[in-house]
Amino acid sequence: MDIIIYDRIIQKYPNMSLKNQQISDFLQKHPHDFLGASSHELEPLVGVSAATIVRFVQTLGYSGMSEMRVELAQQIKHDESAVELVLDKDDSISQLEIKILQLYRDSTEGLRESLNDIQMDLAVKKIKDAKRIFILGVGTSGLIAYDLYHRFNRYGKTTFYETDAHMNLEFMLQSTPDDVILAISYSGITREVVIGAESARERGVTVISILSDPKTPLERASDISLYIPRTENLVRLASLVSRINAMMVSDILFYGVMQEKLPDMGEKINDSNRLVSKLKLNDF
Repeated sequence: MDIIIYDRIIQKYPNMSLKNQQISDFLQKHPHDFLGASSHELEPLVGVSAATIVRFVQTLGYSGMSEMRVELAQQIKHDESAVELVLDKDDSISQLEIKILQLYRDSTEGLRESLNDIQMDLAVKKIKDAKRIFILGVGTSGLIAYDLYHRFNRYGKTTFYETDAHMNLEFMLQSTPDDVILAISYSGITREVVIGAESARERGVTVISILSDPKTPLERASDISLYIPRTENLVRLASLVSRINAMMVSDILFYGVMQEKLPDMGEKINDSNRLVSKLKLNDF
């Protein structure tokens, strides 16, 4: 076992319970198995519940399995089939492809660990019932906000988002308690997002946030918080991982809200395509 994670175990668990000792022993003896399996897949191998494994990992200081797994992958010696998820300037296209695909797989598993189904279900219901949706987000989060804004509007859910942060806050001031605010900020401290969320909540508007850290101003300004895994330890991959996770959460929200309208979405797509096709020149 690499000294970094081993030291974490010693520091956090000076007097381990039997179950935690089982996890520690398995992690040290079979790091590759721990690297490639989800918490549920580890249950029969380790002999403890998935929830106990996740709590063990979180006590070590990680947000969940995904974050610990990626750091573990950077620390242990790999066999030929293993992938070290650190981008390198000398990577071949094939190596880059493998690493990015592995990163997406790990992100999916990490999100399963961090998302709360009850909170997600509540968020979907609030958005379904809302008269209008106002989205807050800048930078990478702004790209996700812009995509979600177009998709909701395309299928009949009135949504507002502006790439100019000042104008976006002006639009958001029109929101009422009949509406909902969707605030996206990985850090939870982005001023353009936090200020808008605080203002909305003061006026009785429901605020739903997508963020990574519960101890932030955005979380305090939110009625419903949807957590994505923290990635502080992934120095060169943090922005990519956070974008993947936030994008997946936005997809879950979108399809959860539009689920009842799925039979009608095909016709709306056809209507949209027919309209856009009129912009195309027929001379080619």
